[in-house]
Amino acid sequence: MMSNDQKLNDQLLGDHNDFAEELRDQAAIRIQNYQNAAAKYYNRNVRERRFNVGDLVLREVYSNTEEKNAGKLGARWEGPYLISKVLHPGVYLLMTMKLKEVENPWNAAHLKRYYY
Repeated sequence: MMSNDQKLNDQLLGDHNDFAEELRDQAAIRIQNYQNAAAKYYNRNVRERRFNVGDLVLREVYSNTEEKNAGKLGARWEGPYLISKVLHPGVYLLMTMKLKEVENPWNAAHLKRYYY
């Protein structure tokens, strides 16, 4: 048979477990609110880049396309290139100024408008 102390202990333990569930739910709500606020702030400051066919752009230089021995003073952008086709919003096929197609499509995040 259980003593009064054991019954009280079991009841307090059950109450504590219920309270822990409530705390978890409150924490999940706070996390969701924070993530929503962070996404709203980020999306407010994002500037979408859209290009049209025929626009001139520069593309970002990567390790496989950079000049040898250029070091940290090497060019960050190369080009200009011509937008030859829009595959999806934000994904573009490029063409050199000599009208030679660049083999891989490029994301708008790695392009910037060329002003001459």
